[in-house]
Amino acid sequence: MKNILSLVLVIMVVASCAPKLSFTWTKPGYEVAKYQKIAIFSKTRNLQIASEFQDTMVDYLADKGITAVAGLSLFSPSQLETMDEGEIHMALLKEGVDGVISVAVVDKEKSTEYVTGTNTYMYGGYGGYGFGGYYGYRYGPGYYDPGHYQETTTFLLENHFYELKEADSKEEALLWASQSIISDPTKSIARTYSKLLVNTLIKEEIIK
Repeated sequence: MKNILSLVLVIMVVASCAPKLSFTWTKPGYEVAKYQKIAIFSKTRNLQIASEFQDTMVDYLADKGITAVAGLSLFSPSQLETMDEGEIHMALLKEGVDGVISVAVVDKEKSTEYVTGTNTYMYGGYGGYGFGGYYGYRYGPGYYDPGHYQETTTFLLENHFYELKEADSKEEALLWASQSIISDPTKSIARTYSKLLVNTLIKEEIIK
């Protein structure tokens, strides 16, 4: 029974931490299209997370029959800092890119909460160390996990899909947008989030 309860609690915690999209928007009148090559960009200072996100999305799109390329394989972080949007636009067109998926951190917030400690007891017999309710401060083998403060950083992300054409402005090129909130991103969350975006873009008939 304890094992089942523990499993249920783990599932609940994982589900509550799983990335979700809070809303999505699609350009009115847009019809799903097949793109020749989609470039993936993720604006964050954590290059390990960015690389994991981009590479996972490229691989997952390939599984769906969609060709994609990681932005970090086309431009170095320093190039992206110095190039303007027009230069990046033209460079992508030269690479045969006609679609862009971008994810950017637009806000973040830190919070601290107190996590309550736990006492776990395993009731034993009257012999040996199992006895000692008054003197040993326990009724059997057990442990005490003291409470502690836990800091969580929550990020607000904006996700965009652009159609890349030579003459289009950025506003005209925007076909789809969404927002989401994630906490304390890891490589695992980056992989999960990349798959969530791909599945959503396909389900909402943005790409195929």
